[in-house]
Amino acid sequence: MRRLIRTFLCIAVFSMVLPQLPGFAQNAAPAGVHPTTTAPPYGIAAMRPVFAGACKACPWGVLGKVTADALRPYGYNVQNCWVCWSMYGPREMGDKTFPVMPPADDVNDPVYAEMPPQAVPDLSATMESLLVAAWNGTGPFAKDHKQRHNYRVIAVVRNTSYLMAAASKKSGITSLWQIKDRKEPTWIAAGPGGIDPDVFNYYGIKVEDLKAKGGGILPAVGPSPGQITREQRAAADVFISAGLLVNTPEQRVWYEASQLSDLVFLDFDEALLAKLAQVPGMERVTIPLAILRGVDRSIPSIVQPNTFIYARDDTPDSFAYAVAKALDEQRHLFREQMMAWYYDTNHVADSKVIPMHPGAMKYYRERGYVK
Repeated sequence: MRRLIRTFLCIAVFSMVLPQLPGFAQNAAPAGVHPTTTAPPYGIAAMRPVFAGACKACPWGVLGKVTADALRPYGYNVQNCWVCWSMYGPREMGDKTFPVMPPADDVNDPVYAEMPPQAVPDLSATMESLLVAAWNGTGPFAKDHKQRHNYRVIAVVRNTSYLMAAASKKSGITSLWQIKDRKEPTWIAAGPGGIDPDVFNYYGIKVEDLKAKGGGILPAVGPSPGQITREQRAAADVFISAGLLVNTPEQRVWYEASQLSDLVFLDFDEALLAKLAQVPGMERVTIPLAILRGVDRSIPSIVQPNTFIYARDDTPDSFAYAVAKALDEQRHLFREQMMAWYYDTNHVADSKVIPMHPGAMKYYRERGYVK
């Protein structure tokens, strides 16, 4: 009994002294972790990096899961932010701020989201054009009045989310040119920004004119609390958005509308496609026959194929190397997702505006992917 009591006292004394020792202060962040992180410890040095992705069923959220699964064999326990979508992630990464929970009406589906980790993100994913806009301080980031030049790309992965346009058969619309002069109310289900405004401008479609005739814009993303239902979305007259036959919040409008409505898929003018193809990060493609119900021919279009998995310029070379290596060695994870991603060794280090991270480039040179 006396031996048991002595052991208990030793443990009690040790537990009181240990927190006072250097490096063992209570709730102290391990060396290398951003000083504003909170308990439990987050960060690269703690082997718990935070990935600023998107919702659990969103493309960038899927890449967060892929990265977490790929790094697990290397001892990293990646913590995903499922609400770092849209412009949130690039701002939080570039400005080194904690992720925030978006307003309720900006949450596409509560089932796919949860409270974010209270820590500065270490990794993120977004499409090339959006990160270039954040880098240059243009587009949706112009109101920030600054550029963010501390991004560094670790890997470029590709997908084929086609720009598509269709009209319901009952609307009688057979060309995008007919919309601006249409006398009847016209409701358009359109994607969340992106290249849709370029399509609207080219064909002279103005939101105020649509509203004046009793129509307007239905958000193609959803459902959300207070937003429209899938039946209401599928009842639109026109659909303009990027997508595939997947039920992601960003692309589910095509999943729904092609099944709930008879669609006539529309052609884009060659002049518009040529103009869009000049935008960095966009490429000409052809929508394949039968990719969706109603696609009865091959249709010329464009895609934004490149999505960046990126970090910052203060990310240790060793960690960027480890991420690049893990994604390469576990590349099968990309093709196993609901939305196919392509790990292409000819493109994995191809970033024309934002620099590649030197740690990642070291790995790609060793593998012969970069000369």
